[in-house]
Amino acid sequence: MNILAFCSALDKTYLALLYDNKMYSKIIKSDENYHSLYLLDEIKKIFDQNSLSFNKLDLIVSNKGPGSFTGIRVSLTAAKVMAGELDIPLVGLNSSEILLKAYNRDLLIMDARRDMNYVAFKDEIKLVPKEKTDIKDKNMRILCDKRSLDIFPDAVCFEDNEKNLGVVMIELAQQKYLNSSNKDEFSPLKTEANYIQTPPVF
Repeated sequence: MNILAFCSALDKTYLALLYDNKMYSKIIKSDENYHSLYLLDEIKKIFDQNSLSFNKLDLIVSNKGPGSFTGIRVSLTAAKVMAGELDIPLVGLNSSEILLKAYNRDLLIMDARRDMNYVAFKDEIKLVPKEKTDIKDKNMRILCDKRSLDIFPDAVCFEDNEKNLGVVMIELAQQKYLNSSNKDEFSPLKTEANYIQTPPVF
C-alpha cells in the first residue's frame, strides 16, 4: 500500500510517506509553534522532488487529537480534503495511541491547558485536573510533554526526542485498516476530531 501520514497536533509536524515500499519522512519544527503552516508545502515537496503521483495513494492517515486545536484542524482538514478528492480511505489516529506505540510506554500525560491534563492509558483518554493527576502505580512507564516534567521528572519527554511519529502512524494505520471488517468507518466524512476538551472561544 502507498500511505501518506501526517500530524500537526503536537510539538512538531510529523510527515511520512510509504510509496512503492520506500519510506520518505520529515519532521518540521518551528520556534513560534507555527509548524502546521508548512504541512501542505512539505507534502507537495516530497511528491515533486521524487516524481511521485498523488493518484497512486491508497490511504491517508492523520492524527485527530487531542493536542493543539489549530494543529488538529489543519491536519484533519487537509486529510479529509485529500482523501475525499482521491476517493480513498482516511484513518484517524489518537495522539495517545501514536505516542504510546512510538515510545513503548504505559501511560501518557500531556498538558491540556486550563489547569487540566490529558491522561491516557491503553485506549482510554481522560481529562483530569492537574491537582488530581496522581500515578499510584510507581512501576508505570510514563511518557509526557515538557510542561509535565516538573511533576513527573522520571518520565520520558517526547518533545525532547526526534522520533518521526509519521512512520509509526503508517504502521498503526495499516494494521487498523487491514484488520477491520468494516471499511466504511474509514470514510473521510466519518472521521471526527478528538478534542476531548472544548476548543477555546475568543
